[in-house]
Amino acid sequence: MADFQSKRKATDITGGDDKPDDSSAIVACPYLDTIQRSVLDFDFEPSCSVTLESGPHVYSCLVCGKFFRGKGKHTPAYTHAVDEGHFVFIHLNRGTFHCLPDDYEIKDPSLADVSAALHPTFTEEEIQRLDSNTGLARDLFGRRYLPGFVGLNNLHKTDYINSSIQALAHVRPLRDYFLRLSHRNTFVLTSASDKKKSKKNKPPKAPRRMSDLVQCFGELIRKMWSNKRFKSNVDPHMLIQAISRASKKKFRVGHQAEVGEFMAWFLNQLHVGLGGTRKPGSSIIYRTFQGTIELTTRQRKTAAALEAAEAGDEDGNGDAKNGGGGTGMEADNGHDETTEPLTTDKTTDPDIEETTIETRFLQLTLDIPEKPLFRDDDGGLVIPQEPLVSVMKKFDGITFSEAISKSGVAQRKRYRLLGLPPYLILHLARFKTNKYSREKNPTIVAFPVKNLDLGSYTFPKNGKEVPPTEAEVRAMTVAELRALLNEHGREDLSAHALEKSELVEAAVDFVTKSLPDLLADKYDLVANITHNSPADVGREGKHDPLQEGSYKCHIEHKSSKQWFETQDLHVEETMPQLIGVSESYLLIFERKAAQQMDLSR
Repeated sequence: MADFQSKRKATDITGGDDKPDDSSAIVACPYLDTIQRSVLDFDFEPSCSVTLESGPHVYSCLVCGKFFRGKGKHTPAYTHAVDEGHFVFIHLNRGTFHCLPDDYEIKDPSLADVSAALHPTFTEEEIQRLDSNTGLARDLFGRRYLPGFVGLNNLHKTDYINSSIQALAHVRPLRDYFLRLSHRNTFVLTSASDKKKSKKNKPPKAPRRMSDLVQCFGELIRKMWSNKRFKSNVDPHMLIQAISRASKKKFRVGHQAEVGEFMAWFLNQLHVGLGGTRKPGSSIIYRTFQGTIELTTRQRKTAAALEAAEAGDEDGNGDAKNGGGGTGMEADNGHDETTEPLTTDKTTDPDIEETTIETRFLQLTLDIPEKPLFRDDDGGLVIPQEPLVSVMKKFDGITFSEAISKSGVAQRKRYRLLGLPPYLILHLARFKTNKYSREKNPTIVAFPVKNLDLGSYTFPKNGKEVPPTEAEVRAMTVAELRALLNEHGREDLSAHALEKSELVEAAVDFVTKSLPDLLADKYDLVANITHNSPADVGREGKHDPLQEGSYKCHIEHKSSKQWFETQDLHVEETMPQLIGVSESYLLIFERKAAQQMDLSR
């Protein structure tokens, strides 16, 4: 018995000083060889396996992998240590190691891999190398995996969440922002705008605490990109539980949902959870996905408005304050869409009023035109195709689309894009729901994977920026040349130039070769979420195409240019030619200029 008690005592290994520093001391434990890493799984919610309670002080037994509450006497963890002879535990929140029932903290470098599996952390150098990394990591079972391209467990009809997370995990500014955090960061990082305000002698804002949803999302992103995992897949259990609580079970386990609707809700929750406000750029979500649009609405005046207009006519005021738009259309025009020139700024019908507002968006919803389905000689359905440029006609700044207001009034709306975001989300609305059923439009929307040019759909207020000519660049001073390069995120070119002649040549080469593409509204595909339904489910089937279908996500490995198709736990290579003609539901494009920008700071 005496030998057993002596073995359970901790051993302090120091550098030989009489009074060692507590921070450098290694508190060894004689039971570290009992740890079974193969049974450890830290992806689940930290709740006690005995009392089912969750809280800040839940420990995991490193011998059997079970979770227990507390470490004092008569707690489940203490009882488990005495009854089962399992003595090594880890605090699931703080990441500290403890030996029970003796209750002392263990500090040993051999436990670093367990800490990395529980709460992965990244250095700045590791973050910068992620997109160029081609090395495969290996889990405890010998399975190789590529960090960032790992499978996510489906908890039952949660593939719409999995595909959304896979897509967002490859949006570089969003990914880098959360990789710079750790599990100890519960407050929002100070943004660049807040730092500028502090420099102007303005009092800094109080730190903003992150929501539980944001913390779970960040932890999942760090686990997906970690190369030190004990298993090659990730269980999004904690995030899905946080989503269920935040949405009041609108998005829950066992119930399929539309990715477009979920993505809009989820981005807004991340924005609010990060302390974002209505102000543009107030969070990493707005800095990454927010664009500006001008919305013109035409509708028939209400009875009260008509009476006011008649009173104005009697006073000689007319309808001058209406400010224009008219099309000469009738209020009961049916459902036809018309294309009209922008020069018709005045309506010829005094009963039609027009309002124009400027608003912001996080994603654009595109309506896929209905097309008849035909059967081939073998009886199979022939799926029609539509190019993306024709689907984008809604945002050409000319076309008016039919709409119904919340009060049931028929409207016609015109959309003009004033500014596109660094990362553009396009939602292809495939589902239509009525009182009796839900239908899916299976039309294939064809789009380019690279160099999607949206220049003809943007109408900036100040006009489009024109790059300087070569002669203008050569006439610039050193300060002007450096300002030009710094403005477009190429500080590296100005830093490496020692002489003015070198700086001029670097600026000329940049302006003539790279700047036109940066100023152009050209985008490359980052992620593509598709929805696939069984062959017998659709317009002619009796089943719900949304509930019976499933989601997949296509993502690209930057350095190798290899595309991967992910569906829950399955990750496999695919060809980019197949992505552009898939049954896409939600697309995320990256602006070419965004590749030179760091929006995560």
